[in-house]
Amino acid sequence: MNQKIFLLPLCVVVFLFAPATGSGQFIEKIPFDAADSTNGYYLAIPPASHTISGALVFFCSFRTPENLLPETRLHNVAFANDLLTVYVSLGKTMLADDAIITRMNAVLQHVAAKYKVDTARFALGGYDIAGTIALRFTELAYEHPAQFPIQPKAVFGVASFVDLFGLYRSSERQLKRNYFPPTTADARLTLDLMTKELGTLTDHPENYKKLSPFYRDEETPGNEQFLKSVALRLYYDTDIAWQLNARRNSLYDTNIPDATELVDRLLLAGDANAEFISSKWPGTRSNGARNANSLNIVDETDCIQWIIKKLHIFNPANPLAWEAPYQFPILDKWRMERAMLPGPFASHVTIRGIEDIRFPPGWGDANSDEYWSVAYLLWLDGGQKIDAGVVQNNLKLYYDDLIAGARIRRNLKIAPGVITHVQVTIKKIKAEPDDLETYSGVINMFDYLGQKPIALNCLVHVKTCGAQDHIPVFFEISPKPFDHPLWQELRKSKQKFTCVE
Repeated sequence: MNQKIFLLPLCVVVFLFAPATGSGQFIEKIPFDAADSTNGYYLAIPPASHTISGALVFFCSFRTPENLLPETRLHNVAFANDLLTVYVSLGKTMLADDAIITRMNAVLQHVAAKYKVDTARFALGGYDIAGTIALRFTELAYEHPAQFPIQPKAVFGVASFVDLFGLYRSSERQLKRNYFPPTTADARLTLDLMTKELGTLTDHPENYKKLSPFYRDEETPGNEQFLKSVALRLYYDTDIAWQLNARRNSLYDTNIPDATELVDRLLLAGDANAEFISSKWPGTRSNGARNANSLNIVDETDCIQWIIKKLHIFNPANPLAWEAPYQFPILDKWRMERAMLPGPFASHVTIRGIEDIRFPPGWGDANSDEYWSVAYLLWLDGGQKIDAGVVQNNLKLYYDDLIAGARIRRNLKIAPGVITHVQVTIKKIKAEPDDLETYSGVINMFDYLGQKPIALNCLVHVKTCGAQDHIPVFFEISPKPFDHPLWQELRKSKQKFTCVE
């Protein structure tokens, strides 16, 4: 049975924790593995809007997910930004072996099914060694996509080693130095667990190479090559002066050199989405203890906005900040607008997605050949039926809403008897090259700019974008006849359209 964590003491469910921020925020304790009474659950924090646009699944090891709650505000920021946050423990493990990969798959499948999250909108994160595991999981998901229900679009590690060889050698150094007792104890535990599972580094380097996200000493591309399709961030406290003075650690006693090398190799390979993030402030635990290995080194607001951007989540309050999963150029002197469908200016349409509009400079000038001419890209959610009837009906609804809204916004006084409702005729024609389907038609409507009827000719191009679960549909609209040179201009943006993913 799901457990919900509220602020109300008399509720019949169990109360464990409630953050101080976020009105109405609660945490659900969700079991996903009945056979694991210790770690067979995750904590889920749904967004305030109850509309889940994407999910952040954050892993830890050697601690419970409840342990993360006072150390970070990631869930608080996600709560206000339509993101579901999930915290889950991987138990006492430090390796992305088959059992852990199976467990992570089970968690992600459970989250996607229970909360109905689009599987194309998952980001993964991991704290400490769990970040190492999250990186390796992501690589495997892209290397063997048929074996994984989800390929994360973004992944980040917090104070994580990226090279198991480096972790092994660093642990050996810490044992020899024996300076700071907690660090020495961690090093001993690390070596014991790794040698028990994989053997020694000298005798069985192949075992470490298989499970490590990155192997710095390998000159040819290794496991990290499968991160090139993913947005990657690695967070570290880079205050080396503190490391030297408080822990007697040089730069080579930290996980930073390997992380910078990984990011550098991805950048050199042409992956512009790999980032090394140096903390803006010292790592500090919630109890006030200074520790470079702390979750607070993540700027939560910046991190959540990065996730939203990389998951291509559209924010109606800031539409121009959306990072589109395609390239749709803006021609010189043209302007663009973006909005949701249905949205404030087209509330009655039945299709769902995003409209990305291109207006030529003469759109509103009655003396221009570009008057009322426009090029649209509708980036529609997958699974929707698109045919002549759907296109015709939605164009009518769209322009009816446009005219009704303009009457209000412009305070138009329309003479009695003037017809303002829209009539649309659309028919399927022979598909143009590179089109899945092509339609042609006319939109008869009231020109609220010129206060007279107008007929807009229309071409509709249905495209595909590979494996993406979206349908790109292009509209070219103008009152000019199809043989007018303006139509060549309207086509230019479409001709330069490319899918990014």
